[in-house]
Amino acid sequence: MRARFGGVTPRLTLLAIVYGGIAGLVAALTFSGMTALQNLVWGAGGELFGDATTIQILVTILVGGALLFLIDRAAPTEDLQTLLKQSDDPDGLPRRAVLTTAFAAIVAVAFGGAIGPEAGIVAVVAQLSTIVAHLIGEDVAMRRTIGQAGSAGALGGFYGSPPGAAAIDGDQLGPQKVLQFGAAFAGFFVFLAVMRVMPEGSGTRISLPPVDVAYFSPWLLAVAGAAAAAGLAFRALHHVLDVAAQRVSRTWATIAIGTVLFAVLAAAVPLVRFSGHHELHDLQVLTDSGAWPALLLVAAAKIVALSLCLVSGWRGGEFFPLIFIGSAIGAAAAVLIPSLAVGAAMATGMAATTAVGWRRPLAVLLILVLLVDTPVALPLIVGAGVAYLVTLLIPGSGGAHDEGDGESQSPEATR
Repeated sequence: MRARFGGVTPRLTLLAIVYGGIAGLVAALTFSGMTALQNLVWGAGGELFGDATTIQILVTILVGGALLFLIDRAAPTEDLQTLLKQSDDPDGLPRRAVLTTAFAAIVAVAFGGAIGPEAGIVAVVAQLSTIVAHLIGEDVAMRRTIGQAGSAGALGGFYGSPPGAAAIDGDQLGPQKVLQFGAAFAGFFVFLAVMRVMPEGSGTRISLPPVDVAYFSPWLLAVAGAAAAAGLAFRALHHVLDVAAQRVSRTWATIAIGTVLFAVLAAAVPLVRFSGHHELHDLQVLTDSGAWPALLLVAAAKIVALSLCLVSGWRGGEFFPLIFIGSAIGAAAAVLIPSLAVGAAMATGMAATTAVGWRRPLAVLLILVLLVDTPVALPLIVGAGVAYLVTLLIPGSGGAHDEGDGESQSPEATR
């Protein structure tokens, strides 16, 4: 055991914790800024899905796509998975690409992209990590600790789960994992403290309809199966569109085509805009009205919208959009099966879809158990457990480190 953790020194531990807290602060400020800019762009006074007309949706998204085109002309941007890998090594970080990725991710969130804000947050923190590593990094170990602590602290705060953030790149214990865990905890507490004083309030917390702590229904297994299938459908469509995008000789054409298709889809189904975190309330409204066809339609449309955004330069994360998709499926099941508790069904659906679509069942479970306010640990375990079985039984569906995992290939490869 001593040999396994021999690389953890008091100095590196202190560095990871302090810088993890700084990363949590930067993540909170970046997230709040992105949310405020999104409200400003849509002119909704905080009601992200408010009274936008079809023309407003089309024009706003097309303007966002034009800005992404201009940013891409300055330098290629990176997808979230590539950015996370690069952040571990500040010495080799392509600073210009990371900077343009930060701008592209902020624009994507502000103009209604069907993606989460993780890419912008990680890119901003990565830029800070390169500066800090240059100033105080005395050796390779210190500089790598700074890079990894930055990502862990930022995601530990944003996802509201230090264990989940540390498990994103695998569950193998080792010196770096221990340091990431400490950084994620520091980032979590700082992020939470900052978000409590921000106008946006509680940050990324998720609230679901009340559920009895000991609630369980065999129907949850069926919900988990359907939601896991949605996760597979997202991955299949994402792969198909990714291959198609790589055959396009010009990146600007990919951005243009993807943006136009996304704009049309969002105009037809407005709920596909944004990450889906705040829009969970709308799913509950549809559930109360018994509109299960609308719930399934929104889930299917969100799969298409997320895939289009990821392959066409709308930089962001998959986590919250997948939560939205799974929640919609769970809510539809609760409408069709009156004896099924809505909160439990939504929790099971979000866990199953996200675990399969994100390819990280353990990380998803660790994040959602702490991120969801409602006591739905058992439904979450059911959803993540079924998702884990799916990753074992279906070839190519498991493993957080599978080739092609995460987002689409960097546009630089398609130039």
